[in-house]
Amino acid sequence: MSNNLEISRKKIRELDRKILILINERLNVAERIGDTKKKSNLSPINLKVEKSVLDNSLQISKTIGLSEEFSKKIINILISQSLKVQGITSEGRSKYLYGVFEKAKEMTSKGEKLIRLEIGEPNFLCPPSVKEAARKALTTNEKIGYVSAAGTKELREAVANKVNQTHKLEISPNQILITPGGKFGVFAGILTTVSEVNRLLLIEPYWPVYEECAILARTRIDRIHTVLDNSWKIDLEKIKEAFNAGTKLLILCNPSNPTGNIIPEDELKSIVELANDNNVTILADEVYDVYAFKPFKSILETSCNDFIYIQSFSKRYGMTGWRVGYAISSPTTIKKMQKMMQISATCVPEFVQKAAIKALETDDATLTKFSKTMKKRVEIASKELDDSPLSYKKPDGGMYIFPRVNIEKFNSQDFALKLLAEQKVAVSPGQAFGDYTRYFRISLGGSEEDIKEGIHRIVKMIEKWQDG
Repeated sequence: MSNNLEISRKKIRELDRKILILINERLNVAERIGDTKKKSNLSPINLKVEKSVLDNSLQISKTIGLSEEFSKKIINILISQSLKVQGITSEGRSKYLYGVFEKAKEMTSKGEKLIRLEIGEPNFLCPPSVKEAARKALTTNEKIGYVSAAGTKELREAVANKVNQTHKLEISPNQILITPGGKFGVFAGILTTVSEVNRLLLIEPYWPVYEECAILARTRIDRIHTVLDNSWKIDLEKIKEAFNAGTKLLILCNPSNPTGNIIPEDELKSIVELANDNNVTILADEVYDVYAFKPFKSILETSCNDFIYIQSFSKRYGMTGWRVGYAISSPTTIKKMQKMMQISATCVPEFVQKAAIKALETDDATLTKFSKTMKKRVEIASKELDDSPLSYKKPDGGMYIFPRVNIEKFNSQDFALKLLAEQKVAVSPGQAFGDYTRYFRISLGGSEEDIKEGIHRIVKMIEKWQDG
């Protein structure tokens, strides 16, 4: 018996050797294909070809009786490795975003007075009742201890009630996870949905945190590029093409960070239908919905079969530093995300959750005031930009504007650093959000005076740049 076992083990080692030799041969061929593409000036990524490779492999797996799911995983890994040998890798873009932010913080700490148009933080104050609820929770409890990683029952019930009233739904508390801000919801949603055998789809321009999370998950990242000249419209045919190639997770930021674009209802409906037909999960980051200046349709109000909804108290209630938000999904997905909480952040502090409950009781007048203030800032910034050499689309919502500089070979990273050094104005370089070297993001989180003066200095710097 032991002799037969050793013979079988020897056979496996020989098969492993042959498999690795074939993989190496495949990668060598892929490298030659990459060289040919470069010489012919062809796009390095061809989703239709990848789809045909996948279809061919699945057909073979059917013929030989191999699991289709297993075959798909193996082929996706091989395709990813082929792209790597061709020099195609995903480099995180957050360094562009946080590089300027950290430099601005350092200058401020040294006493320099800056106009901060790079930070995504509105200067709205949370209601006094929220602070009082936190104070009461801290002073009346003898011990500040752990609570459930899912969030307290009281806060999850309060969130469910609020969401159900707003969207006319029947969400239950076991579909809700309380998170340390919206960012953790994004992180947990991505890492529990995709891995190196899956594919994630981003719509450019995008918040770089999505990409960084995807890189941590070691998943394949596909991108759909949108352009200002087409009003940042998403090409549905390109979404269909990406879904056909095997997308597992699509991320939609609506309203968009950084463009402020709102996805029209009919377009969102088409995207949802495509996702349902292809078993694609949609992670819907809707933290800026409170600043929607045009009709807005939430993913919660669609027929989406599989979604992860991300929301935060930061922008809605002026609670950026409190670090509290929530995710809504199926009970199964929420359980997976809860495990991420258990092994990392543990829980959102109970006194913060008490404050969040009080925030949910905020009257609509306060929220409307925040939205009206942000809309006024958009109007002020737009008026200033209309008289400038910059091109832009007026935002439908959110708290950002993403203008383009009409200078060839303009590099927004270099511009942002020089603007900070010479004009004491901080903006976020366009490279942080995708292939947008001639763009930069202006945050409207500060005062009207800072927005006006900041844009004046930006225009002054651009005119100097043109002359230079």
